[in-house]
Amino acid sequence: MSLDFPTITVLGFLLCIGIAVGFSLLLIVLRGQPVLRQWTVSLWLLTLGVTLLALRPYLPLVPAVLAGNAAMAGCGLMMLRGVALHLDQPLPLWRPLLMAAAFMACIFAFLVLWPDLGLRLQVFSVFALIVDGWIAGLLLRHAPPQQRTSCRLAAAVFLAEAALYALRLFLPVAPDAGEDIMRTGSPMFATYIAGVLLELARCFAMVLLLVERMLVDLRRTARTDGLTGLLNRSAVLADGQARLQQVRRQRRPLVLLLVDVDHFKKINDRWGHLAGDQVLCHFAAVLQHCVQDRDHLLGRYGGEEFVLVLAGSTQHEAIELAAAIRVRLQQRPAPLAGAQVAVTASVGLAVDEGQGDLSTLLAAADAALYRAKAEGRDRLVCASRAADSPSPIAVDAAPV
Repeated sequence: MSLDFPTITVLGFLLCIGIAVGFSLLLIVLRGQPVLRQWTVSLWLLTLGVTLLALRPYLPLVPAVLAGNAAMAGCGLMMLRGVALHLDQPLPLWRPLLMAAAFMACIFAFLVLWPDLGLRLQVFSVFALIVDGWIAGLLLRHAPPQQRTSCRLAAAVFLAEAALYALRLFLPVAPDAGEDIMRTGSPMFATYIAGVLLELARCFAMVLLLVERMLVDLRRTARTDGLTGLLNRSAVLADGQARLQQVRRQRRPLVLLLVDVDHFKKINDRWGHLAGDQVLCHFAAVLQHCVQDRDHLLGRYGGEEFVLVLAGSTQHEAIELAAAIRVRLQQRPAPLAGAQVAVTASVGLAVDEGQGDLSTLLAAADAALYRAKAEGRDRLVCASRAADSPSPIAVDAAPV
């Protein structure tokens, strides 16, 4: 089969419809991916545009050209919106719509008022160049750290496509082409072949963006407590050990606090386990508020117990923070079934002394927490980890 313009058009059509069907099937499996929905619509619009191009000799010129270009414009806008959504970047709808309206106005002018196929091709090239450049800029400027690989590869594909359209601006159209896009000449024909190949590359780039995003989300889910949204036990222990080694190299202090919701079993028994979950979420929100301006790791250690690692904080600063947590809990009771339920906390505190690992600190903080609960709860106890004084000692045993 020779590579003439009709053949390339048919191959492009088959490629577009195959990709659109593939993304549609993927959308059935991954219904919760709004980005995939945007890109699937984009690909179907591209298929519609290519179909109208392939059938143009058999259709009325003006409706076919206007509808085909409108489909192509919609394809670019949906692709742009999908990328912005993928990167969690706001994209005011009026900007791309204004650009699409200007594009269609130019297409109409050079189709109906001053018919000129060459100018229409240039207008389309400028529009595609702007859209591809816009998308590449978003991918390069706003790529999340964990997704830079896929974003950079996708940006490279869109930049290559933008370069192709920039080149097309300077290519001549055959003088005898008239209104027949099939007779635009060999230079244009070469760009159509490159466009088909870049469309395939763009498909793989979109899949790569989705796959890396899903892997990042899976890793985040594996490290997150499903109820409170904080780090889970394994994540906070792994990150805490790494942070402990880091501060020791930097010769900075580190403090670990174990924070426990007082009388949590009574809350469950009286209000039910769903209410208990609400209390834990309220408690986690209070902790997050109190530590938001500090270098910290915060996670749910288990049940109603939370662990807080403060890198760079001294014992005195940690004691002040624990007091602030307990004061905020007093000021903000948990809302349960229309009632305000007072929640208090017991805190065990341990200071890194340059020996042992994170588990050593945890054991010391746990012993201090046990002492705080034994002495009446709603209080802070600090622990000493010195080898000759393994037992926790009360530094602040009275409620704040």
